[in-house]
Amino acid sequence: MNTKWMLVAASSAVLFSQAAVADLNAGANAAVNAQADANAAEQTVRDQRDSARDNARQTEQDMREQRDQLKKDTKAHQESMKDDAKAKRDALKDDVDTMEDDARAKHDANMKRMEENSEATRQRHQEAMERAQGAGANANTQMNAGAADVDANVQAEGEVEGKKKEKSWYNFWD
Repeated sequence: MNTKWMLVAASSAVLFSQAAVADLNAGANAAVNAQADANAAEQTVRDQRDSARDNARQTEQDMREQRDQLKKDTKAHQESMKDDAKAKRDALKDDVDTMEDDARAKHDANMKRMEENSEATRQRHQEAMERAQGAGANANTQMNAGAADVDANVQAEGEVEGKKKEKSWYNFWD
């Protein structure tokens, strides 16, 4: 073979080998770049997942704090309502006790006044009975004399009426 041809073959082999190496390098670079992109995408997905997990944990913590605060507020409100109800009940009980004491005092005063009035009434009744007994003897004698006068008057009227002529039943207009 000709040396020229060999030179052409060797130089073309070198040229082809450089092109092949460049293609291989480009392919290797593309693979490395693709791997780097995949790793970056995977890291992004991991970061998003971790962020979502942390966000969910924070939201859960916030909700627990809100629930605990709501429980505390509700319990405080219930306690204040219990205290208010107890204060009202005690005030009403004090009012009832005061009313009972007032009613008892009025009742005692009325009973005392009634006893005083009863005693005064008994004394007046006793005095009236004594006066009546003293006046009874005088009245008895006057009553006997008055009764005799009434009997005499009744007899006199009876005799006068007996002497009158009876009217006929049909003369009712006279």
